[in-house]
Amino acid sequence: MGASPSSTPSPPVASEASVEVSQSGISTCGLTRILLTSRLETTDLVIFGASGDLARRKIIPALQTLDGKIKGLRVLGAGRSEMTTGAFRQLVAEASGNDRLASTADWIQLDYKSQDGYEDLRKLIKKDRSVVFYLATPPQTFADILAALNASGLSGREAGHRIVVEKPLGQDAQSARKLNAQLGELFSEDQIFRIDHYLAKDTVQNVLAFRFSNSIFEPVWNRTMVQSIEITAAEEIGIGNRAGYYDRIGAVRDMVQNHVLQVLALVTMEPPATFDPADIRKAKLELLRAVEPLDPDAAVRGQYQGYLNEDGVDPDSRRETYAAARVQIENWRWDGVPIFFRTGKALRRQSTEVVVRWRDAPQLAVAGRKQRPIPTLLVIRIQPDEGITLRIGAKRPGPRFEMVPAGMKLEYRRLARTPLPDAYDNVLREVMAGGHTVFPGGKEIERSWDIVDPLIESWESDGHPELYEKGSWGPGAADDLLAGRAGDRWVNSGDEPGTA
Repeated sequence: MGASPSSTPSPPVASEASVEVSQSGISTCGLTRILLTSRLETTDLVIFGASGDLARRKIIPALQTLDGKIKGLRVLGAGRSEMTTGAFRQLVAEASGNDRLASTADWIQLDYKSQDGYEDLRKLIKKDRSVVFYLATPPQTFADILAALNASGLSGREAGHRIVVEKPLGQDAQSARKLNAQLGELFSEDQIFRIDHYLAKDTVQNVLAFRFSNSIFEPVWNRTMVQSIEITAAEEIGIGNRAGYYDRIGAVRDMVQNHVLQVLALVTMEPPATFDPADIRKAKLELLRAVEPLDPDAAVRGQYQGYLNEDGVDPDSRRETYAAARVQIENWRWDGVPIFFRTGKALRRQSTEVVVRWRDAPQLAVAGRKQRPIPTLLVIRIQPDEGITLRIGAKRPGPRFEMVPAGMKLEYRRLARTPLPDAYDNVLREVMAGGHTVFPGGKEIERSWDIVDPLIESWESDGHPELYEKGSWGPGAADDLLAGRAGDRWVNSGDEPGTA
């Protein structure tokens, strides 16, 4: 028989080495070694797809924070675009604002399947340098790039060589396992970095510090005290110019399989043995193995009105732009606790947050009149306006005993000595240092697909999504998931404290 919730294992002690204050002034778990590193080893960063949108907007700008901390950091761009080295250096200068970094950059034009360009790349890489291969390309190119790296002698388990791959990591569990096998043939697990930029956000990393460094929360973080948990990942914008990608993928593959389930794991996992990346990965994987595959009968799919009129979208598309579901975790800590998530595009406001709702206190009988208890909520805001709010009930000042909602609010930006780093700043720092705190392991990816695949298969074979208005909170059917439980409605970003 397992231990009772009140006797769950004690969290690891937050020692100076495990939980410290980063340059941003925010507690982090396992990142301090990286964030405070003054100078790292000499590195060549090879970006496949370096002329693309992701490289321009996220990867190259993040290199500005690394320059000076990595001896001789050099960027090598590789891709199919017809571009001169001079033009690529201009791109790097504009994207990073760093002329020194741009002056040492090189461009290699290549077909991902052809060996010719890879031979040119091999000649540019010196043997005494650490090499990071960053695949900022569509997932259908991964196999070709991996095969060409192997054939040209650029892959292997040599010390310092690493590979970074962006989501989506597969289309389903089968393809994810195939990709992991392909990566594993050429690189060891500690050389592979699978990007989930949500994990690199300071606020997501701080979930572990918040849970396990504050002793008042662990005793009430279980099925005995928690009534429900909600995870919201809402976007105001529609699909923009990503129709070709999004109409193939949809909300579940784009957000749930990775971001949502990773946040869920951090919020609900057992205390890791230590804050080392391997122990954190182990605790997350154990939690994900306890999550039941998603039930189509406990899920809602939606599509915003006007989606079919977006350029590049199939006019008969049934692709979901919104997904919500009830999640069940079959373990001692969370048995019977309803956990809900929702994610979508063209919603009322940009908001990613976690809401932990504790069980209501008994009704208060004051002066012969019963008062409905004020819900006790913990809201962890991941973006925007990063922070934590504890919503409680308090007596209104005055002679009458009247309960009103009140909130205690922590704003991360007020703690920070410098602006909060972008997630990709943290991603690249950890890659260069060889750490894995902000990267899910291959087994986590595979298990996440096992969880979402039944829902995807059901939706792709039957029915149509419910339409919802742009600027709303999504389909009305999503409210029915919570009906009769968990407070009866979602806690929406912007709600006043205690009004949920």
